[in-house]
Amino acid sequence: MWILVTFILSKKGWADLVASYETNAHFSGERVGVISATINNANYKNSLVLKYNEEGLYLRPIFLFRLFHKPILIPWKEIKEVRSKKILLFPYKELIIGHPFVAAVSINNSVFNKIENSINTYSIPPAN
Repeated sequence: MWILVTFILSKKGWADLVASYETNAHFSGERVGVISATINNANYKNSLVLKYNEEGLYLRPIFLFRLFHKPILIPWKEIKEVRSKKILLFPYKELIIGHPFVAAVSINNSVFNKIENSINTYSIPPAN
């Protein structure tokens, strides 16, 4: 059952990002930690490791979700838009990746605040 669940998650949310941004290189950068994110409407609750450096955002799932989920490195220039959103009373940011569109990655504001300076430094449009 677990194999089926991770396979479905990978096809729904992760596959488009892997097709464009897969990386096998060792990544060195600032570690934000284990985060929750929604990728193309697939929810990864407390299951992604986020790191960043001058190249971009690095994401990989925690050990339990790595099957069918290769690590990705999204270059800063591929973040085309940052949208402020809210579900009920909970604000979050939606990162629009790629042109043409590859994925929408939603993260909570506290995670976004940790990477915001890098987004601004590397000429990504500021959050709305």
